[in-house]
Amino acid sequence: MSNIDLTQLITADDKAAEARAKAYADLADLRWQRETGGLSLPGGMSIVTTRESQAQIAGVVQSICAGLISEPLDWKLASGWAALSAQDVQELARAVTTHVKTCFAAERQVAEWLAAQPGDVSAADLRTAFQTALSDLA
Repeated sequence: MSNIDLTQLITADDKAAEARAKAYADLADLRWQRETGGLSLPGGMSIVTTRESQAQIAGVVQSICAGLISEPLDWKLASGWAALSAQDVQELARAVTTHVKTCFAAERQVAEWLAAQPGDVSAADLRTAFQTALSDLA
């Protein structure tokens, strides 16, 4: 009689499930990196898009709409200092919001593609799939 506990064996299905979970986690990381990695706008303006920056931009838009602050606003962008009008801030917020929305939409598109793939997805090229989804959504 053997002392091997067969209940501890890792099956092919277990490996496939582990690979799938890792793929979803890697995909979420790709989206997060892109989402928080900044944004370049026409005219040479670059914006920081960390979660903190997203919240700060949203707060400034709300403050402008509530009449709590007036323009011009001195704002430090990734590309340097700028004096922004209320319209500039709203356009900046719109660009950041669209950027974030597109990143999540691309992640969802790739996640749905992953869900449709049978078996082990460890060989899936998530970076290319995510980049293609972003391009398709642009």
